[in-house]
Amino acid sequence: MTALSLALLSACTFSPTSLKKKVVVDIDGRQLTAEAFAHELAYRLRDQDALSAKDPKYLGIVKAKIVEEFIVQTISEEWAKENDVIVKAEDLDNEIRQVQVSYPDDLAFQQALAEQGITFRDWKARLQSTLLQKLVSQKVIAEAPAPTDVDMQAYYREHDKDFAVRETAQIRQILVGTESDAKSIEGELRSGKKLTDLAKKYSISPEGPQGGMVGWVEKGLTDVFESAFRMKQGQRSPVVKSSFGYHIFEVVGRKPARSQGFNEVKDQIKRILMEKNKQSLYLAWLEERVRKSRVFKDQAFIDALKVETKPQ
Repeated sequence: MTALSLALLSACTFSPTSLKKKVVVDIDGRQLTAEAFAHELAYRLRDQDALSAKDPKYLGIVKAKIVEEFIVQTISEEWAKENDVIVKAEDLDNEIRQVQVSYPDDLAFQQALAEQGITFRDWKARLQSTLLQKLVSQKVIAEAPAPTDVDMQAYYREHDKDFAVRETAQIRQILVGTESDAKSIEGELRSGKKLTDLAKKYSISPEGPQGGMVGWVEKGLTDVFESAFRMKQGQRSPVVKSSFGYHIFEVVGRKPARSQGFNEVKDQIKRILMEKNKQSLYLAWLEERVRKSRVFKDQAFIDALKVETKPQ
């Protein structure tokens, strides 16, 4: 664990008191002070090692993110006030409970906050701000237009390869822990016993009780079953070793690679384009709000803010 402290290149110019008053970002009168900016930067770098935390490129990205999110937060809160959008107390409490129940008990939850260097009050405020921004976003994108058939047809023509279906094989298998067990089962299969029955009896895989039916497997995705695509339907494999154990499988069915028609993927394309429309509408709304706002940013001061590390 690395403790972070923040320093300015021209730190001697500023006293601790003046840092509290020094404005780094101002949007429509809402201000982010140097002290608050430094605190937020330290919070976001809390889990980084010393090398990453001091890397100029990474540091620049984090700083820019802080400024961007402060502007979005401010604009969202202003719009929410104008349009009577609020986070209901019961919704906030419900979100808090959902997080808390993921911990063994309240002490574990409080310890997690302490490790993050944040109080419950500040954490709750962050959560409330996040929920409000989600509400605002949902309101803004509610008017996003649905894609037309012309839009969807054009997208399909441009991305038809994305909707190609790989060759697939339907696989049934037996999985055991040792090679000797696999060889013994091979002998039973040669004597005429069915793989389905032996899978129920011996297989240690989750699908064993159901007769070993793995289902349809795509070519190129699973090394252990790759030889299935060189086998005929009904053919059984030799013993194949993997990190899971020893497999014996048979090819139950085969389907060739093919291109899906537009009607097969129309709903999928509609969802893709709908998300794009929503994103475009939100970004256009945000850009318009920024243009109408008075935004001040002391980039020179932000660039001068450096990170010093010390071991704990």
